[in-house]
Amino acid sequence: MWAYGASKAGIDQLARYAAEELGAQGIRVNSVQPGIVDDELMSFITSGGKLLDNYLEAMPISRVGTVEDIAEAVRFLAGPESSWITGVNLPIDGGHHLRAGANYGLLFE
Repeated sequence: MWAYGASKAGIDQLARYAAEELGAQGIRVNSVQPGIVDDELMSFITSGGKLLDNYLEAMPISRVGTVEDIAEAVRFLAGPESSWITGVNLPIDGGHHLRAGANYGLLFE
């Protein structure tokens, strides 16, 4: 998972630096950090089992996200309601970022 984590951190920093450099031109740059979403890509987790249980235990809002959850936040960031927001890396994950990451070792038990 180290490569995944490093790439995610790189995206966060890219958004911050781009926001800093492009703000004077009226360009806002933000990123979203989606949590586990019930879609085709994550169905191996969201279909149930120990790993899903582990995810849900580590989430203050203990449910799997929806594609709509992510889309609505992106729409907000792209719309006029957020005209004074830039350089934000917004977690959309039911609060999962507040706690420990999932134990992917459970996939191999």
